[in-house]
Amino acid sequence: MNTVPELTIHRPKTLREALELLKKTNTVPIAGGTDLVIDLREGKCKAETLVAIDHLDELSYIKEEGQYIRIGATTNLTQIVESDLIKNRASVLSDAAYRIGSGQTRNQGTIGGNICTSSPGADAATPLLVLGATAVITSTEGKREVPLTDFFTGPKRNCLKTGELLTELYFPVPPKGSGGAFQKLGRRQGTTISLVNSAAYIELEGESCKNVRVAVGACAPTPIRIPDVEEQLMGQKISPELIEEVSRVCYLFVEPSQRKYSRASEEYRREMSCILMKRALLEAYEKARRN
Repeated sequence: MNTVPELTIHRPKTLREALELLKKTNTVPIAGGTDLVIDLREGKCKAETLVAIDHLDELSYIKEEGQYIRIGATTNLTQIVESDLIKNRASVLSDAAYRIGSGQTRNQGTIGGNICTSSPGADAATPLLVLGATAVITSTEGKREVPLTDFFTGPKRNCLKTGELLTELYFPVPPKGSGGAFQKLGRRQGTTISLVNSAAYIELEGESCKNVRVAVGACAPTPIRIPDVEEQLMGQKISPELIEEVSRVCYLFVEPSQRKYSRASEEYRREMSCILMKRALLEAYEKARRN
């Protein structure tokens, strides 16, 4: 088994101190480390210095503030699964978090880490995309906010610059008459990486669609929204037949690469993206009708 190379590890007492350390070359943050430690062992990450941020209380929280739900970047996945606020107001996210790894992984892994790893199949990414999430990025120079749709730039790549740290994710509080759903396909029922995943969010006004967002993961270089599906549902009276029809649009927008995504064929991913999108939309629609 490969071993983690010799590293220098800092444990700053404040976020400000952590940000100062992150300005140095070949320095990366570590919270849960569930992905980073593997990358270090396999030589995919060449960091020489780690900055531990898991103990910084100012980065771990789930709260409703005005019209938004805010989640600190080091909030672990178990906290998201168990949060009454998330379960009651944004269950699409808690459902997805519950499907990430084992209980031990969820206890250790963080929401920020799942997003910053920027895997095309990151299970937290698609629900956050359909919730309309924004990433808060902090450095010693201040803060900037990036819509999550612009955060991912390629497989395992994102818009973070040297010295920057994802500190928060936030999204609007879903209103009454809305519902979200997450679907995942893996090689087994639990503790598995997504072959395909999808998420959907619907707001209803009567029987008509007032707002909708859909996303798929593990089907392209990054997790993606599919605006063409959204446009075909906006303002329409929702029905199982319409959902069946628009879900097929996913087939045209999924662009997996055999070289990058070897766990399943391109054709299989295209077909399953349509099926999972249909299931997610139907479930989101039913939740919206009950809400």
